Amino acid sequence: MLLDANVVGHLDTISRRGSSFDEKNVQNRVADLVARLSENVFVMPGLGAAESLMRRKPGIREASNYSRRSANAMRLLVDNRRSLQAWSQGSDVLPDPQHPNDGESGNGVPEADLRIVRENLILPSYAMVLKAYQLFLERRDPLVAFGSLALFAAELFGRGSREVTLGALLLAGNSPGREMALNIMKLRQEKCLDSTLDALWNTSFDLTYSRIATMPSLPELRGLIPQPAVFVTDDKHLGKFLALVQPVGAMSHNHGAGLTADLVTFENLVSENLADGVAQIVSRGNAEASSETTDLELIGRIRRYKSRQYIQQLESWFADRYPESSLGTTSGD
Repeated sequence: MLLDANVVGHLDTISRRGSSFDEKNVQNRVADLVARLSENVFVMPGLGAAESLMRRKPGIREASNYSRRSANAMRLLVDNRRSLQAWSQGSDVLPDPQHPNDGESGNGVPEADLRIVRENLILPSYAMVLKAYQLFLERRDPLVAFGSLALFAAELFGRGSREVTLGALLLAGNSPGREMALNIMKLRQEKCLDSTLDALWNTSFDLTYSRIATMPSLPELRGLIPQPAVFVTDDKHLGKFLALVQPVGAMSHNHGAGLTADLVTFENLVSENLADGVAQIVSRGNAEASSETTDLELIGRIRRYKSRQYIQQLESWFADRYPESSLGTTSGD
């Protein structure tokens, strides 16, 4: 079980404050989580402990609180799970607060792997999410906009990705579909430049991390995450979105890698008059992905190079749209 950043953050705070931590909504969520766990589940903080390291700026930060968050999450949810459950039900039984020293944690992801994940997975995702939101703000024809996003994703070898699925809801969704997408992106209201870019970066982080649990063939993570794995999130909007995505396994690919696919059910979240068009665009992208012949190593190089180029262009577009003087500061969200 891979824990998202919110869950890891809650467990870290609880561990550092002990039973004096009394936020009822967190207690209720922890109680629900612990009640669902079997005794034998293997818990990994994974990237959830690393979110604070992998910000949009300035790249990978120093280890800082990464090891502490990882160790505290494991300490409560693994070593003291029964005490955590009793605390969530109102008992004053948590172990004394602890502040593990910073440093390499045996339960964390090594920094070198974090850099690879950032470069190979999060940056391409960020480019696609930037593009999706740009197309949304431009108010183009929905199917034309979604088709543009699909072509953009194809350049980054992101056909059939969760970013494309999110883009379908954002660009061709009905009111509930768009609302789900904007809630996931934390952009129901437009923000200033830095807040907008940070929200889109965090969206990419969440989509990448949730994907990791169901894609064991990813070369960046091979051997790091036992399978089968499940991603646990504290974000109800993201949770509802992920419920639309059903992993359907992997098959061998022309360039020697494993191609992992998802089956997406849009339910009633895409506008009825656009549903067939969206399905055709998605189907065409999936067919192209299954017949891809580009060498795996070259795919990685192309993704990294094009992602950097597109991110620079798209962030410049957003900078022109959101001059800081017109939308205020980046604080208080």
